[in-house]
Amino acid sequence: MENKILDSSNNETLFTGGTSRLRLFFLLPLSITILIIIFALSLILYHYKNSEIYNETVHINVPLEDLYNENIRYDVQALQTIMRALAQDEKLYDALARKNRELLLRRASPIFEDIKQSFNITHLYFTGTDSVNILRVHAPLRYGDVIERITMHQAEKSGLAAYGVELGPLGTFTLRFVDPWYDQNTHKLIGYVELGMEIDHVIDKLRNILGVQVIVLVNKEFLDRKKWESGMRALGLTPHWDRFLNVVESEQGMNTIPRLLAERLVHGDKITNNSILKSVEKNLAYRVTILPLQDATARSVAKIILLADISDELSESNKMIYMGSAIVLILGVMLIFFFYWLVGRIGRHIEKDEQALHDLATHDGLTGLYNHRFFYKKFQEELERARRFNHTVSLLMLDIDHFKSVNDTYGHQAGDAILSALSERLKNCVRSIDWVCRYGGEEITVILPETDKLGAEQAAEELRILIEQNPFDIGNDQYINITVSIGIATYPLDAQEVPLLISAVDTALYQAKEDGRNRVCAYSLTKNLEEKD
Repeated sequence: MENKILDSSNNETLFTGGTSRLRLFFLLPLSITILIIIFALSLILYHYKNSEIYNETVHINVPLEDLYNENIRYDVQALQTIMRALAQDEKLYDALARKNRELLLRRASPIFEDIKQSFNITHLYFTGTDSVNILRVHAPLRYGDVIERITMHQAEKSGLAAYGVELGPLGTFTLRFVDPWYDQNTHKLIGYVELGMEIDHVIDKLRNILGVQVIVLVNKEFLDRKKWESGMRALGLTPHWDRFLNVVESEQGMNTIPRLLAERLVHGDKITNNSILKSVEKNLAYRVTILPLQDATARSVAKIILLADISDELSESNKMIYMGSAIVLILGVMLIFFFYWLVGRIGRHIEKDEQALHDLATHDGLTGLYNHRFFYKKFQEELERARRFNHTVSLLMLDIDHFKSVNDTYGHQAGDAILSALSERLKNCVRSIDWVCRYGGEEITVILPETDKLGAEQAAEELRILIEQNPFDIGNDQYINITVSIGIATYPLDAQEVPLLISAVDTALYQAKEDGRNRVCAYSLTKNLEEKD
């Protein structure tokens, strides 16, 4: 039976079905909003004269927050996927563990350039266990400072990955993802890796998709005036700290603020969501939509203001009572179809990229089996499940007998062909609940959930006989026979923790080879103690 690709616990990290969900959560509220707008405008335009429109408050329920949060969520998913791919790079692991800046820079620079172009990544940090920065790949000359950001503190405190939007000293916002890396053998912390991307593209999407003017205002209480003014000058901008009473305009989403809004901000007047700013003298009117912008600690440090110019709409409403309704209806339908097409295209692109990155992070390139890192994660999950439900779990470790001789005699291509064919044969022979992983070299592990030692021995013997009796094609019409030695360890009989079970199965495999190879050997705690005595 063919081995499964992924269990349900991991499906949450994939974009499987993402296009449908994106259409549902984005287009459904957008469609409802458009229909409400059409219905409301039709009633207003039908029942009231032009003069009465100016006395009514027009409410527009733009799904701004959903759109912003969706973009942030998908960016977080992209950062998670990229981080998983980075975590598979053993050279990066080794360089971080040794705090070797030159090796880190040499290894990480081309990776950073690739993800910068493909995913708009703007920051890549490597930081030691003491929170001292080892390398900023995006700015390699800056290092040695202590990283004091919120997401870093959260990762240090929890020992797990942390992410969130953080406010910079210039009033800019960066989505950061900090992941603690541990030694794969000792599970000891070796440092932190941080990815970041500016949220400019999110603001640009709000501006482009909604077709409005976007202004980002940051509360002064969360900024250092000297640092902010110095940064503005460094960017070639004139700082205007005292222009408004309580806020400053962020460099992200920098625009010329309309006078109508500027006058309110100068006096610190409260601006409410869905309100209308009007100037009778200049025949100007703006509809205001406000989204509070929160950082990683859920503090409302800023707000995004969307200004939709409705001057022409109000001045021409009397002339377009019936025509306006028809135009809005047509545009609404076109907008829905446009977003339906656009969201589908984006969704399919994300699905394809994320699936490719996920396969890269969890599968061995040669055999197609799950890789060493995935094996540890899945074995731990199966062990916890067995402990919770009082079940057994067995682990097989297979090693090809005299594999070096095969490589020396027939060449490494023949060895690769055998490894690939053996992996395929194992996947086709195990149950759907079993997990086949490449542990390393020619060693392959098979996790057997809900299987006691007797069942594991029977399964191992069947695999051994199947491998022994069926030759392997190594190309050029050549077939050779190979044999395998198989070790077995069972929870809870032999051990109760992952490292101890792996040690036990490794001992059993060694015994199988000592006993003459081409055999199955189950770990025996009693026998092992006697041999030590």
